[in-house]
Amino acid sequence: MRLVVVVEGQTEEVFVKDVLAPHLRSRGVFAVATIAGTPRRRRSAPLQKGGGNWARWERDIRRILGEQRRGDVRVTTLLDLYGLPTGFPGLALHGSDLDTARRCGNLETALASATDDRRFIPYLQRHEFEALVLASLDSLRGLLDAPEDLSGVDSLSGEIGGRAPEDVDDGRDTAPSKRLLAHVRGYSKTVHGPLALADTGLPALRARCPRFDAWLSRLENLAGGFP
Repeated sequence: MRLVVVVEGQTEEVFVKDVLAPHLRSRGVFAVATIAGTPRRRRSAPLQKGGGNWARWERDIRRILGEQRRGDVRVTTLLDLYGLPTGFPGLALHGSDLDTARRCGNLETALASATDDRRFIPYLQRHEFEALVLASLDSLRGLLDAPEDLSGVDSLSGEIGGRAPEDVDDGRDTAPSKRLLAHVRGYSKTVHGPLALADTGLPALRARCPRFDAWLSRLENLAGGFP
């Protein structure tokens, strides 16, 4: 089974390549990542980040599904719930739902309905990719040197307390990425994020992030047929 993972940016692309793909390969699922909304390559290198324009994301998803005619191909997404672009399917109806677990589910259902292809598996990370980094703070600490950054990790860990990483909210100043940048000034998403997740390992990430775990379980089962 071949799997195309549509992601938002370079960090997620590296995570799929270095962490998810080797794990899934051992289960007979061969995964690659592609960045959504990235302009087509010209003579210069393309942008390494997805855009905030849903029309471009949708175009890419439909293009990938159209190109992949074989029955042994599936397409999934790894997109942040926080900061979804205007025009995302179901956002006008469900975007203000304060229950973000329910919001994720309803938006995924709306995206599946709008895409209308049984090979497509929508997934939104609650609340954003950095929730997985919050599940990897011990590993992140090992990647940092500056005393203020090490102190910041401790402060961030204390601020989160006993909350599950996926429960950390989607406020303008309190979303996972905002908290990381506020507490750990030296944090680099593209450098530290994938390294921290790889060091933490998928078993620990899955134990701390049940929604992510459920998605990964579904991907693992693809080799046996439709989920």
